[in-house]
Formats: sequence, C-alpha cells, structure tokens
Amino acid sequence: MKKLLFSTLMLIAPFVQAQNKDKLLHAIDIDAIRETKLTGYIGLAPTVMSKPAATTQVTALLKKFPGKKYFTFPESRENSIRLLDSLPEKWTNYSAADLVSFKGAAQPGEYYVFQVGVYGGAQPLKNIKVRFSPLSNGNGQSIKEVTCFNSEGVSFKGEKFSKSLQLDPKKVLPLWFGIQVPEDHKGVYKGTVELKPEGLLATLIHVTIEVKGNIIANHGYNDETKLSRLAWLNTKVALDNGLTNGFKQVDREQKNISILGRTIKLSDQGLPLDIQTYFDKNNELILPKGEPIIAAPIRFIIEQGGKELPLKASTLKFEDHFPGSTHWETKLTNGDIIVTVKGRADYDGFIGYSAVVSALKDVAINDIRLQVPMRPEKATYMMGLDKEGGFSPKDWRWKWDVLEKHQDEVWMGAVNGGLKLKLKGKNYQRQLVNLYYPFGPLHEPESWGNGNKGGVDIYEQDKTVMIKAYSGQRTLKKGETYQFDAEFLVTPFKVINKDIQFNDRYYHSDIDTTSNTIRLAEEHGANIINIHHKKDIYPFLDYPMANDNVPDLKAFIDSTHTKGIKTKLYYTTREISVNAPELWAMRALGDEIIYPGPGMATRTLVNPNGVHPWLGQNLKKDFIPGWVATFTSGKYKGRQDLSILTRPDSRLNNFFLGGLEWMCKELNIDGIYMDDLALDRETMQRTRKILERDRPGAKIDMHTWNHYNKYAKWASSLNLYMDMLPYIDHLWVGEARDYDRSSDYWLIEVSGVPFGLSSQMLNKGGNPWRGMVFGITNRLAWFKAKTPEHIWKFWDDYHIEKKQMIGFWNDEIPVKTDNDKTEATIFKGKDEVIIAVANWTAEPQKCKLIIDWKALGLSPDQVTAEIPEIKEFQDKRSINIEKEINLEGEKGFLIVIKRK
Repeated sequence: MKKLLFSTLMLIAPFVQAQNKDKLLHAIDIDAIRETKLTGYIGLAPTVMSKPAATTQVTALLKKFPGKKYFTFPESRENSIRLLDSLPEKWTNYSAADLVSFKGAAQPGEYYVFQVGVYGGAQPLKNIKVRFSPLSNGNGQSIKEVTCFNSEGVSFKGEKFSKSLQLDPKKVLPLWFGIQVPEDHKGVYKGTVELKPEGLLATLIHVTIEVKGNIIANHGYNDETKLSRLAWLNTKVALDNGLTNGFKQVDREQKNISILGRTIKLSDQGLPLDIQTYFDKNNELILPKGEPIIAAPIRFIIEQGGKELPLKASTLKFEDHFPGSTHWETKLTNGDIIVTVKGRADYDGFIGYSAVVSALKDVAINDIRLQVPMRPEKATYMMGLDKEGGFSPKDWRWKWDVLEKHQDEVWMGAVNGGLKLKLKGKNYQRQLVNLYYPFGPLHEPESWGNGNKGGVDIYEQDKTVMIKAYSGQRTLKKGETYQFDAEFLVTPFKVINKDIQFNDRYYHSDIDTTSNTIRLAEEHGANIINIHHKKDIYPFLDYPMANDNVPDLKAFIDSTHTKGIKTKLYYTTREISVNAPELWAMRALGDEIIYPGPGMATRTLVNPNGVHPWLGQNLKKDFIPGWVATFTSGKYKGRQDLSILTRPDSRLNNFFLGGLEWMCKELNIDGIYMDDLALDRETMQRTRKILERDRPGAKIDMHTWNHYNKYAKWASSLNLYMDMLPYIDHLWVGEARDYDRSSDYWLIEVSGVPFGLSSQMLNKGGNPWRGMVFGITNRLAWFKAKTPEHIWKFWDDYHIEKKQMIGFWNDEIPVKTDNDKTEATIFKGKDEVIIAVANWTAEPQKCKLIIDWKALGLSPDQVTAEIPEIKEFQDKRSINIEKEINLEGEKGFLIVIKRK
C-alpha cells in the first residue's frame, strides 16, 4: 500500500509542479501596497456616549429599579450608541420616565431616526420582539411608515425579511428606528414602541415627534448629522426588469432564447442544447450567422453502478419576465430520485440553474455531475481553477480547497465566444475579495464538494473539450435535499465600444490635493477626471457625501463641466470608513453589515505590524481593519482615514445604491470608479440603471488588483468579476500585474477584448508598445506612469477610432509576423492602415511582416509606409515593410501604411 501511494505521489508531483509553476512568478510589487504608519490623527473625538459608567453608577441604577429584568434607554440620533459592553455614564442619570419616553422634532418630509438602547440584566434576553404603532396627531392624521432596522428590512434583492434579536447578559443592544414623515404633516404625533423579550414582560416606550417648519430638502439626506440616509438601507431603487443601454431584450420562442449576439436552445432537461455566438472575431460586429460554442448538449448526470440513470423530464414550464429575463422549471425523475431544475436566462448572457436532488428512500450513487462539452475552437483559452488566463491546457485536474484556493469557477472560450461555469450550493456565501479573502473564504458547496470527493476535470474527448464537474460517491438520504447550483456566463457580453476605447482619456491622480487637477487634465488632453478617495475634496473611503467635503466636491464637478470634462468618483463596496456617521447604526445590526473578524489581532499587508489603536478603543472586537489613508498634504494633512471590512450581499448594497442616486441628483456626477468591488450581479445592474436614468452618458470603470497571489489565494481577477463586466465601460488592470507575461495572458487577463470591453494598464504604466497591440494605454497622472498623451495625439491624428481593429488572435488578420515572439495587430481603414507590432521578449527580435494585400484592399506598389514620430514612444523613420524589422526588447512600433 505504501509503495502504491509513493508511486502515485511520484506521478502526481510533476503534474502539480507544472500546473502551478506560474505561481513562482507572482511576488507582490512593493508599489502595490504602500507602507502605512498607524500613528495618524483620526479626527473623531470621543462623545458623551464614549464614556462608560463606573461600577458604582451602574449598581446605583440597578438598585433604583429593583427587580427590573432589563432596561430601555431611548436616545436621540445625535448621540449614536457606541458602547456595547457597558452602560454609558449618561444613562445612569435616567429617571423612570426617561426609560420609557422619547421626544424629538422633525420637519415635514424628513426621514427621522432615533434609538432605543436595550440593556440586559443578569440573564440573556431571547427572541426580542419589536412592535410599533402609527404616530397620530389626534386629528385623523397619522405617520404609518415606521421601521426598526434591527428587526426588519428589505434585502439587496428587494425581499422583505425579519430577524430574531438576542442580547447577552450585561450587554447593550442599540435599536435604530426610522420614521418617514409625510410632507403635508405638521403638529405633534404620538405613538408607541413595544419591546418584549421571550418570557419577560413587555416594555412600552412612548414616542412623541413634533413636526414643524418648512418641508425639508430631500428627506434630510443632504445633512449627514440627521442620519436620514439610513433609509437607504431599505431602498428598492432600480429594482425592475428594465434593460441597461447597449443590450436588447430577451426574446423567446418555445425553447429558443435570443439575447444580444447570442442564442440559447434548451433541452427537455432545461439545460442548454445549443449555444451560438454571432460576434465577429474582433468583437466589433454582430454577424447574421452564428457559431456554436458547445459541441453537444450540457447534461446533468446521476451515475449508479457505473451507468448513467435515465432521467425522465416533465413538461418545461416558462415564466417570462420581459424585457430582462425568462425563467423555467421542470422535474427529472428516475424511480426514487427526483431532481427539480429551475433556470433563468438574462439579457446580459447570464444563465442560472438550481438543481435540487432528493430521494424517496436512501439511494447509493457513484456520482452526480455536470458535463459541458465545448467546441475545441471555442475552448482556445482558459481562466480559473488554479489556471491563469491564457491558452488552454490539454488536460486539467482540479479539486476543491477553498482555504487555499479562491476558486469555484472556470471560463473557457475564444475571443468571440466562450462560457464561464460557476459552481454553488445552498451554503453559498459571497467571499471577501482582495487580500482579505482568508478572513472570509468561499464555502465549499456541500453538494459539489462532497467532503473533498468533488472536483473538475477538463480534457479532450471525441473532438470536444469536456468540462466535467463531479461530486463523487455518496448516499442520498431520504428526506434530505442536495442543491447543485450552476451559473453560466456566455461571452462576449457586447461589442467593443470604440468611442470609449479611444476617446475616453482619464486623468487619475494619487496625490492628496486637486488644486491643479483640472488645469493639468485639460493641458494634457484628458476628458474624464477620476476623483479617488484620500483627496482634499473627497477624504473618506466610499463616503463622498460627507458634509465637510460636499461643497468643495460639488464646486469641482461644476468647474469641470464648464470645461467639457466629466468627473467620476471612487465609489465601491468592500469597506466602510470610520468617518461614515452611519457606522454605529450599521454596527448595531450585528454582523449583518460589519464583517466579524479578529479585531486588533488582525495582520494583513496593509497593517503587518498592528492595527490602529483607534479601532481597538472604539470598536473593540469583531472587525477586520481595511485600507488606511494617510494625508500628507492639503486640507486634511496629518490625518488618517481608517476603514473596516463589510459583508457582501447585505443591505450595504442598498445603502450604496441610495448614495449613488443621491450623488447623481445632488452632485451631478458623471459616473463612478469601482475598485475590487464586493457586489453581486443584480446590484451591479441596479447601479447601471441608476446612472443611465439619472445621468445619461455616465460611465463605470473598474479597477482590480491582481488576485493571483498567495494573499488572495490564486484567483484570476476578470474571472472573479466576470458577471460585473456587462455593466462596465472600461477596465483598469491592475497593481501587482506583470506586464512581461505572454501575449495570450495579456489577451485574457488584461485586455478585456474577449468580453467586449477595452482596458487600460496600471502597474507603473504597463508597457505602451504591447498595449497598442490591444489598443490600450495607461492613465494620465498615476503613480510612476509615463504620460499617454502622445499616443492619444497619434490616435487623433490618424482617426484610429474610425478604423477596424483586427487583432493578432484573429486567424484572418491580413498582417502577420514570421516570428512567434512578436505580435501584430492592425487598425484598418480604406486608405490607411496602422500596424502595431511588439516584441514579447526582453531580447532584441527580428520579424518580417507577412501581408495579405488583397485582404487589406491595397496594393504594395501604391502605398507609402513610415514610422511616425510619437514622443516617448518612437522616433520618426522610414521603413521598408518588405524587409525584416528590428525590434528592441519589450518594445515595438506603430507603422502607418497609406495609399498614395
């Protein structure tokens, strides 16, 4: 047995080493994570709610109310409850009346919030019920829209929910309440809040709100101190079946579904029988004739005794949700096994499945698997399952290991057609991203993983490339269900927008001040300014709505608009600044929004030597420290902004959308810049709808750090965020990115081309010569990057956006090189062709251009060729395109051929 094991390991070892050899290339660039000293001034002074009561004061309070099992402390919004493990000194002075009454003042139309702190005695409080009555004025008017954020809400999917509330002994639970005051209401309104822990007497709190003054602007959202923005936690903005720009509605005829550039035909099982792509090989056009992506039907298989069980399908029932999606359902049966299949197809290329397996008695099986047979020509490239983006291997074997591998998905495809498969179970929880993944990893799906028996094999079989997701041997238990979920994305999502690719020129600076930003952007040819956080006009991470900076930010945006320049703001989810005034209310919701973690014991790349003491003093525990911004100049010089990690798929998504809608209407933003976001696909759809409806022409660009490293556990960034890409205009890829990798790596991991997007380079500006092979540059003004303005001028001089880009990946390209260490892409016009040629090695290379003149529509004796001057890129020179070209290491040329 030991000899057999040793032999097996000896066979596996070379395979594993070869499979993971690229990991050795991925040291983290120091520039990606700047050194942070955790000694800055935070600027948030303690409040009256920060001072804990002395033991004697607490004892005196308890003696004043002998026999009381728990206490209630109504509190104004001005004094956010901060202490969870002790009473604030302020509360020990409450009288009996103070414990059960609250008075506040609001304006007509205001979203008014207040708190009730609950303090448990010597025993835990279980299943605390919260009830409230409408607030009435005695004249027939009442305020009915009242909520307790802790006990109920609206999820990020728009579904109402309720939560059970518990409280440990001698702890504090802050309950936050919201009241929407109608605009036509004035006077004194009275109502009650009832709190009742299980097995204890109820407490009735009398609430009096005096409504007076003028109608408040925007429900009070314009003033952070009112905390009215908490209403955004339950917003349903943009929750509809509407489309986003650039897509067509879902059409369905029987089992045939049509979306932009793609068609899907379903089998009786409800799985794709055929998937076709109509995109051309450059993703610039949608053609009348399609090409198949899969070679045979996708199949859900149950194997028993070495044989596939025949699964009889019931009638496929459809429920259309046009224009955005169509849904269907069927049942597959074999004797005592029942599989309920639910599916949906959306306008962006998403196909979602839930296959729930149950048994009428215990049934032993060999395997439950999903087989996806890809056409070989549509499986040229692969990304995911421990494989970086690039050419597909002939054989790939992968096993679940969620602690060490941030992976549950794989994409295979060609540039104009591909398929991503993501495997999920009923225990799915969205993971943390970036370097925080180890604190919130994926859950291995109990269905697909099956206790380390499951995995994915990819191999060639019968002129197909088979993706086999298997789960292995198990016994299906009577009365239990096994949820085998799968999500597909059919790529590309859209044609490349060449106006965006070549005419969106970004100024994106990492310095703290903005006094020269507009002038520099205008002088150097940028037409879009991205305002990062850590700026004098936008200091705090993901909170551009702060009272302190909004006037300056609004003035800046207005100024750019007078110059014809668009302004977009850094705005994403993943972390929240401690300067967000809603932080304390969000913390009161337990772990719903604030992601629990090791607190002060946390060590990451951002804080390898410790956590800022402010977090320990104020939050104490159950948090993960996030990004730290240190201001070195400008208005906030000497201060630091701290952040903590938030939970994906929470009501923070709603809050994010509420803030976005507010910024569109109040600040007139021209879009957002998203950084390693933690959103789901549906929230991203809502994001896009808000921008398009409130600010037509607004853009979204997305940046992503390179996740393929030991800290982020070997995930490919564009695989991780692929379901966001239909709603993105531009990519910016990314810190710790190695631009000395192969051209196939560039194509899949950097360029965006296979997904219908254009991109830009980040890390030290990338490589401009190789970038031009994909029609991309870096951004103006970013850290350690050369200016792209001279290439932009070349684009303008030669009207590149009007030319057809034909990439080296297209086997029909009219211009090729005879050296496989070089690549050439052309930009083809009627009378003019630009050839971008680049050397993909560090050594000098020679290559000869192989030109199909007929395909170019030109004749070699009727053209001129030159290398025009482009400052900091190439010197002007003549060139004989029939002779060999000498390319310096890592460089290249832009060659212009013109009809005489």
